[in-house]
Order: sequence, then C-alpha cells, then structure tokens
Amino acid sequence: MNSQSLRENAADFIVYKRSIGYVYDGSEKLLNRYVDYAEKAEAGIQYPIKAVTDNYLAKISTAAGTLYGSVAVLREFSRFLQARGYRGAYMIPPKTVSQPVPEDPYFFTEEEISAFFRELDLIKPNKSFKGRELVIPALFRLLYCCGLRCKEARMLECRDVHLGELYIDVMQSKGPKSRRIFISQELSDYLSGYEENINLLFPGREYFFPSSAGFYSSTAVSANFRRFWKKAFPDFVITTRPRAYDFRHHFAWANLNRWAAEGLDVNAMLPYLMRYMGHQSVSETLYYFHFVPEFFPTYKSMSAPLEDLLPEVPE
Repeated sequence: MNSQSLRENAADFIVYKRSIGYVYDGSEKLLNRYVDYAEKAEAGIQYPIKAVTDNYLAKISTAAGTLYGSVAVLREFSRFLQARGYRGAYMIPPKTVSQPVPEDPYFFTEEEISAFFRELDLIKPNKSFKGRELVIPALFRLLYCCGLRCKEARMLECRDVHLGELYIDVMQSKGPKSRRIFISQELSDYLSGYEENINLLFPGREYFFPSSAGFYSSTAVSANFRRFWKKAFPDFVITTRPRAYDFRHHFAWANLNRWAAEGLDVNAMLPYLMRYMGHQSVSETLYYFHFVPEFFPTYKSMSAPLEDLLPEVPE
C-alpha cells in the first residue's frame, strides 16, 4: 500500500473509471466535494473513514439526490481502494439511504407548448449573452422533439450532429453507453437554419449549442426555462415543476398516448422508445404508464374484445 493522499487516490479512481468507458463528470464532482470536506476534517487522511463519512452524509442529508449519489460514489471508491490494499477504507453499508422518490412529472398541454415557444422566438440579442436568441429556442426544441436529457443537449458536439442524414449521435450520456437517434426532416430543416446563423457568431465552435463559456451549464438551462416560462405565463406559480427536464417526460408520455390511440401494440413499441431515450431497461420506460391519463380509456376499449379469453376465478 502506498502513502498517497485522499485527493491523489480520488484522482486515480476517476482515471480508472474513465479508462473503462465512464464519463464520470457528475460523480467526480460529488467525490471531490467529499474530499474537500474530509481533508478539512481529518489532516493527512488517505481513504474514507467512518467518522468523517458519517458526518459528511449527515451534512448533506437534506439533499436527497446528492445524498444518494454521494453514497453510491463513495461505496465504489472504497471498493476500489480496498482492492489496492487500503483495507481500512470505510465501506458504507448497503441500504444506508433510500433511492430518492421522484416527484410526478409535469405534462404540457398543446397550448402551453405553443405559448412557450412563441415566447422563445421573441428573444432579442443581448451582448451579455452572446447567441442566446438563437441557442435557447433551438436547444429547447431539440429537448421537446427528441426527449433528450438536458445534459445530452447541453454538451452535444457539432461532430455528432448529422442533419443531412437525419440523425444525432448521443455519446456516453449515462454510463458508458452511446446511442443514435433519428430526427424528422422538419426538425433537421429548423436546426440547419439555426446552424447557419450560429456559425456567424461562433465560427469553428465545438459545441452545437455554444455559450461564451463553451457550453450552457445546467443552471443556465434551468434559469432560462423559468425565465421564459414566466414570460409566457406571468400568473403561473412555479414550485418545482415544470422544468426543462419535463420535456423528456412529455416525449415519452406523448408517444405512448399516440401509439395507443393509433391501435398499435404498445408493448411491442416500448423497446424502441427505451432505446431512443437511452433507458437501461424497459422498466424505466414503463414508469410513464403511471402518468398517462389518456391511455387507460383507450387501452380499456382496445382490450374489451379479449376479456372473454380470461376465465373468471371462483371464490
């Protein structure tokens, strides 16, 4: 066992994760937050110890998502260190925290969608936010039309966008997996016009939706969504919903409704939706069945001819 510091060991761990195909950006931030705290709490610390880790988890206990993510990262980190000979690295016990329960997603009405994008198309140039009047309407249209995760749109690189061939490659978004999504001719035409204009402001850019800092941060996307949603709906009281991420929920919801209304076999279509959205399993996509009010009346009429095939169970 060597005598590296906790920070050095954390850096080695990140290098290892990326060497096996993980992007690991979000997890790196969570791990570094722990390292910052641990180094102040315990001089000369080399690996996670119980007292420091327990105190840190208590400190972030009110942020359910951060807590859950931090526990997952720290357990992987300790497992990595133990394999390298740090037998004292504290392993957080399984089921220490529960996976956060997501709030119900927000599903947009057609009127809301139309009003929101009308407001986006009215954005004026602002020298403090170079290109925002072009980027924001295009970025949110891509989220709406394709159900991408916000990060997938924010960090989309120009080299992965193939408008002429009607597809976009989403590279290593969640875990080491990548996928190809196909887009409509209408969306391709819109994005081609956007690209022609944004190239004048950001020639030779790396990111498809550029900012002066390189690409838009998650905070910037959230802030812009709220800003222009409030412009479209001044009397709307925003609590935690809607959010930009709800375009992804809406995409799944709308497709399930459309397939059911068209009489398609929804079960047969689910794997396509799963792959398109980058879900790891069909169960993640099935989550949306809980939030499809229009689906159940349609499904009831579709399944009525099959009712006699299932015999009644005697009491």
